[in-house]
Amino acid sequence: MPQTYLEQLAHFTNFLTAYVHTLLYLRALYPPTTFIRARFHNTPVHQSRHPDVCDWIRDAVSAVRDELLAGTVARIGVAIFWYGSNEATGSPKIMERYMLDVSQFPVVPKNERAMGIEWDRDDSPTSFSVSDHEDEEDKAPQQANKGKGKEKAQPLDADVEVDMSEQFRAALVMLNTRCAQLKALPKHCSFNISMELKDEPDMDPPVGHPQPWVPVQSSLQKTGRKGARNTEDQLFRDEGQDLGGARLTPIRTVEAGVFRFEAWVEEGKAKFEALEAPDSSFTSSI
Repeated sequence: MPQTYLEQLAHFTNFLTAYVHTLLYLRALYPPTTFIRARFHNTPVHQSRHPDVCDWIRDAVSAVRDELLAGTVARIGVAIFWYGSNEATGSPKIMERYMLDVSQFPVVPKNERAMGIEWDRDDSPTSFSVSDHEDEEDKAPQQANKGKGKEKAQPLDADVEVDMSEQFRAALVMLNTRCAQLKALPKHCSFNISMELKDEPDMDPPVGHPQPWVPVQSSLQKTGRKGARNTEDQLFRDEGQDLGGARLTPIRTVEAGVFRFEAWVEEGKAKFEALEAPDSSFTSSI
């Protein structure tokens, strides 16, 4: 039976969750003893054991999912930042950004999200049709709970199609490879998850109540917005200066199911400036 768009999106968000957890381990943002090792898509991954970290990542990925369903997201970023010695008064310095370009994700109408997706005869990832499969968005989670008595929970990668699983596996393997090639980060770095919205007139920022998203710092804001601005203002002089980083390294181009995205890492200027500083204190990479 063909999978629905909601099911395939769930596979992607599970992959994104594992991607973030593994990234935190590989870049030593938390002590290695706070992680457990597991297998996901037949490759080793790491998951934080701290409940607050797990809750924060789960809520962030859930908020990303809502925007993916709305079709407003161009890129998803995991930014690693460092305050240095001026944490009380200074702005965070962007060390690295791990980007996923999801601008080519399909925008599926709400009434078609629970329909099975069937590939056309040419077997092209960009050519697909929908067929009646389910009538409600919450039908898929309910199906997982069917059965008598308690059943052992299935792994999150159990029902993923082989081609999609292999693509996710390759992306996780390449994440490990690329992180092993990067210079170490300074101690006491932190991270956040951000989104870049599509440049379309009808794309409004996700504001409301409750509001899970806040604007990023000016150095990560896109430049070129029209309107009056004071060029002497430091805020505008710094606008967009950290976008793209000082060095870009590709990770993987993934074509999985109806999804196609590119992943890469941007190393920020502040990272190389900290490396050159004589009094910098760096940890060793894992």
